[in-house]
Amino acid sequence: MRIKVCGVTRPQDARLAAKLGAWAVGMIFVPNTPRYLTPPKARRVRAAIPKGVLAVGVFKHVAAEELRRVIRELRLDAVQIYGSVPRGIGVRVIQAVTLDARPLRGKMVLIEPARTDADRRAGRGPSVRAQRKAWRTAESWRATGARVILAGGLTPLNAAEAARSARPWALDVSSGVESEPGIKSAPLLRAFFKAPGA
Repeated sequence: MRIKVCGVTRPQDARLAAKLGAWAVGMIFVPNTPRYLTPPKARRVRAAIPKGVLAVGVFKHVAAEELRRVIRELRLDAVQIYGSVPRGIGVRVIQAVTLDARPLRGKMVLIEPARTDADRRAGRGPSVRAQRKAWRTAESWRATGARVILAGGLTPLNAAEAARSARPWALDVSSGVESEPGIKSAPLLRAFFKAPGA
């Protein structure tokens, strides 16, 4: 199973994720969120992502010019976008979608459970009920040919169940392998990669 470790804020966490076999490492460029990276920090994290592991920038409602600038300056391999996707940005696109959206055949999409505003502010994951709904949606989208990346509240304890239930193209983990927002826990990261099916 492909694994994307997202919300990485420290070079050592990027290096460990790559060593464990991460398919991609995500850096968040959404201001006023717990794992937002300033440009200097982003450069240090990007430098720690080795060739062969996708360096992914995460953006929300970003202007095309700003998006292209960050892609160019950090040599991003892919972007994950919440909101409309600008044309002709020249890298792979992971489009974050809502659970009630129409399936995007052949596209790489991120599906995650709904979270409350309080959960978002605190950097917490979603409820179990919301997770199950997202897993069902991911499975139905996968059947249309979409490359589904499943995110939201994944941990070493539920990664295997999520992989088995939703059968996604990849798993995306962030808060579920942290000791605090933005700080990855080496033991939790190792446990996630060892989870059956993950």
